[in-house]
Amino acid sequence: MRERDENAYIRFFALWFAAGMTLGVLLLLTASHTGMKEGNSVRLFQAEAFFGRKISAKACFSYLLKVRLAPAFAGLLFGLTAIGAYFATAAVWAYGFLCGVFLSAAYLQNGMAGVFFLFPHIFLYLSALFLMAAACSRMAETNHLAGGIQKKEYFCFGVRYFFALILLLWGILLESYVNPWFLAKIL
Repeated sequence: MRERDENAYIRFFALWFAAGMTLGVLLLLTASHTGMKEGNSVRLFQAEAFFGRKISAKACFSYLLKVRLAPAFAGLLFGLTAIGAYFATAAVWAYGFLCGVFLSAAYLQNGMAGVFFLFPHIFLYLSALFLMAAACSRMAETNHLAGGIQKKEYFCFGVRYFFALILLLWGILLESYVNPWFLAKIL
C-alpha cells in the first residue's frame, strides 16, 4: 500500500468530518431555536437516559454485529471489483460526515461528557475503515493493470480485510460491553 493513498483517505475523512461538524452545529442550533419557539427541547443524545437504566450488553452486541458487519461485507464484495475505490471513497465520506455531525451534537448537548458517547470504540472503527478503504483502493487499482490480478493480490486483500474485520469486531465488543460501563462511570 502506498503511503500517499492512506494520507489521501485521512485528509478526505478530515475534510468531511469538519463539514459534518459544521453542519451538525448548524442543524442543532436551528432545531433548538425552532424547538424553543414551540416550548420543546431538542435532545439527540440524552445523557439522562443512561442514569438508572440497565442496557443489555448481549442485545446491544447482537444488534451492532448486524449493523456494523453488513457494510463491511458489502465492502468486501465491492472491493473485489473495479468499483471498490468508489465504494471506499463513499464509505470514508459518509463515515467522516456522520462522525462530525454526531460528535458535534453530542458535545453541544452534553458538554465534554458528550464526547465520550463515541469513546473508545471510535478509534477501532476508524482504523478498520481506513484499512478497508486502503484494501479496496489497492484492489481496484490492480484490476486495471494489463496483467490482471494475481493470486498474491487476492491474498494481500484478504489479509488486510481480515485484520480490518478483527478491528471492527473489537470495536463492536467495546461499544456494547465497555462503553455503557464507561458512560455510567462518567455521567
